Amino acid sequence: MNTSPSTLFNLGCGPTVAKGWRNFDINPINKEVEYWHANNPIPATDCYVDVIYNSHMLEHLNPSSAKKFLKDCHRVLKKNGIIRIVVPDLEQICHQYLKAIQRVDNGEKLSRHDATWMRLEIFDQMTRDFSGGGMEKFLKSNPPNSEFIINRCGEQVKLFFNKNDEQSSQIKIRQAPFHLRVKAFMSRTLNFNNLRNSFLKKILGKKDYAALQYGRFHECGELHKFMYDRILIKDILQDIGFSNITGQSHSQSIIPNWKEYGLDSTNSDTARKPDSLYIEAIKPA
Repeated sequence: MNTSPSTLFNLGCGPTVAKGWRNFDINPINKEVEYWHANNPIPATDCYVDVIYNSHMLEHLNPSSAKKFLKDCHRVLKKNGIIRIVVPDLEQICHQYLKAIQRVDNGEKLSRHDATWMRLEIFDQMTRDFSGGGMEKFLKSNPPNSEFIINRCGEQVKLFFNKNDEQSSQIKIRQAPFHLRVKAFMSRTLNFNNLRNSFLKKILGKKDYAALQYGRFHECGELHKFMYDRILIKDILQDIGFSNITGQSHSQSIIPNWKEYGLDSTNSDTARKPDSLYIEAIKPA
């Protein structure tokens, strides 16, 4: 019987770092996270990994790149290895949008705010031209349907609701001692990126520099480039060669000791991202 530790890969981990896993991301937040770009091969030999987990990463790739990534997952997984994919659930989002529209027709309180939020979920993450987009702007307006949004997107959105904290923080910045304000000014002025951007503005001109910034944003990884439902994910995984494709929940998995890792759950065992679709599959022996 093989008692060696499992090899667990958390790809595109963002800030969700799991102990006992190798965590990879394009922007490592600490030394526990290894650098990896999703356009590159997974850093593992064939049939090396027991479990691959990726959450809210696949939708940031265009469809051809996403399929290429999933094929590479199949390559590095051992026989009977498990892949767990978590993405925004297009089917659920559409259902919630239609329900919100029905509530508007029924004249229910806050229904127009709910419908506005659902439109943002569908379109803003794919079409925005600046970081945060219309979703962040809506959240910072202290919307009266905040409970609906939290139920949709999880506790993470609460960070945007407390406007007074943001205002007091800005006041503290303005009241910082003079020497600290000078230091901050010098840091901004001598920052290499700022100097480079100032140079580019002069060389390119206003219009071409704006086009450059637009392209930079659209390639920075924030935008969603596709959306998935359970049927499409299953079809893609089957085409690649995976089997035993099943839907799961934030707390359910065929991955051994799943609940111990807390990847899809909060400390109170609620879903970290309630708007998610959870799909698992196995590489056949």
